Amino acid sequence: MAACALLMVSCKNTGSKKAAQQAEPTAEEMVAAANENLNNTIEAIEAAEEMDAREAIEKLGAAQAQSLLESVEETLKKNPDAAIPFTLVESKPTFEGGDANDFSKWVNENIQYPQAAIDENISGKVILQFTVNKEGEVKDVKVLRGVNELLDNEAVRVVSASPKWEAGSQNGVPVAVNYTFPVVFRLN
Repeated sequence: MAACALLMVSCKNTGSKKAAQQAEPTAEEMVAAANENLNNTIEAIEAAEEMDAREAIEKLGAAQAQSLLESVEETLKKNPDAAIPFTLVESKPTFEGGDANDFSKWVNENIQYPQAAIDENISGKVILQFTVNKEGEVKDVKVLRGVNELLDNEAVRVVSASPKWEAGSQNGVPVAVNYTFPVVFRLN
């Protein structure tokens, strides 16, 4: 179709309306040109070696991972107290010898569904963000997405009351780590 458009422009520039009208492609010609372009594209894709594409993707992924790691290292050099996202930290914080799943169990055991929320039939998922600092303390608990003030406050209360964690580390040095954590309130 690109060739057809160029042909029309070329005829228009000569000033000949009759030539431009004669040069306009028919619907069949336009479909044939589009099909030819599509077939050429398919052939080019089929001709490309599949392994080369996979290798390129793997190299790109490795380069991005290396770039993220360097970014984390640079951030920590500039500000040793900076919190690292959970997904990027080398050694994740542990909760009472376990992981975030053990923390979820602890939260579920310690949550107190507010009676007023029960009475009003309020349920939902509160999304929190918090930091496990270098000393393993849960700090800076905040609501990213709330449901209702009653549920939001209870979620913040419980997570803020967390026992100490074992801090995460980067290159063997304790670092603060950010978590995003859902607290689900469900009425049975």
